[in-house]
Amino acid sequence: MRRLLLAVCLLFAALGAFAQSPPVANPAGKVELVEGDVTVYDRAKKPRRVAVGDKVHEGEGIVTGPDGELHLAMEDGGFIAVRPNTRMSITAYRAEGDEQDKSFFSLLAGTFRSVTGWIGKFNPRSYQVRTPTATIGVRGTDHEPLVIPEGSREGEPGSYDKVNVGATTLKTQHGSVEVRPNQAGFVPLKGRPQPRVLAQVPAFFKATRHEPSIAARHEAVSRAIDQRRDERRKFIKEQKSQIERQKGERQKALQERRREREAQREQRRQEHVRPREERDMRQRDGAERRPRFEERQEKGRQERQPRSLEREHGPGQGGQGQGPRGGGRGRD
Repeated sequence: MRRLLLAVCLLFAALGAFAQSPPVANPAGKVELVEGDVTVYDRAKKPRRVAVGDKVHEGEGIVTGPDGELHLAMEDGGFIAVRPNTRMSITAYRAEGDEQDKSFFSLLAGTFRSVTGWIGKFNPRSYQVRTPTATIGVRGTDHEPLVIPEGSREGEPGSYDKVNVGATTLKTQHGSVEVRPNQAGFVPLKGRPQPRVLAQVPAFFKATRHEPSIAARHEAVSRAIDQRRDERRKFIKEQKSQIERQKGERQKALQERRREREAQREQRRQEHVRPREERDMRQRDGAERRPRFEERQEKGRQERQPRSLEREHGPGQGGQGQGPRGGGRGRD
């Protein structure tokens, strides 16, 4: 019994700690490569260094220095390579293999290369890259969004997007334009932000030394994307089933704990009531015995009274009759 109570108490303590802890953000990607100056910021803007195998989550920001590069294997089977001198964040991410999946990024400066996974294939409207001047949508794409901030000498400030495979759409409140393979679209930072396709790809789209391996990712992602999605759906289903089982076990533990408390209360009540019942019983027994005792006393007195009279007056009714023993006619 004590072991059961201890286990239940520990379970409640764990549930309380879980309830007080903040919810865990959805994982977005797993670090495959990290080089140079790379910092990841959590939702509270707390910085940390990451290593190969670490997870990057929804709501986190990524900042790379002049020599920094970060590669992420995304949860939907896609891939992202964050280039040097980049500031971006994963604003929303969910990859469970259904229509609720989403992949939203914010790019403030710099560039990254993205090979979209099953979200870009099955939920293209739920994949977006938002820049200071435009929103970029995709259709089965390998693309490179790029933002040049004001004051940079790299080129005209604004938002760019280069397409390697597939197609993207640059949108603003003033219109939209489709960008096809080996093209680059542009939306200026100043003036009327009208999207347009450039005559040629700007030279500031520079490849890094890992470009050959990155270029091969699109084919690998496309080949495995359906299987990855099916595996994720199965995993999520099993995970939900496990959560339901754990919920049932917690409910069972709660019911058992409730029964234990009720049994303890009943035991305490019985322990409190029993002495009172015994006292009442003794009082009732005493009250029943007292008249019987008095009755026996009275009966005893009545039985003793005639014997006492006989001793005083001799046998006979009313104590009268013959005189004392030896009396009668006297001697002549």
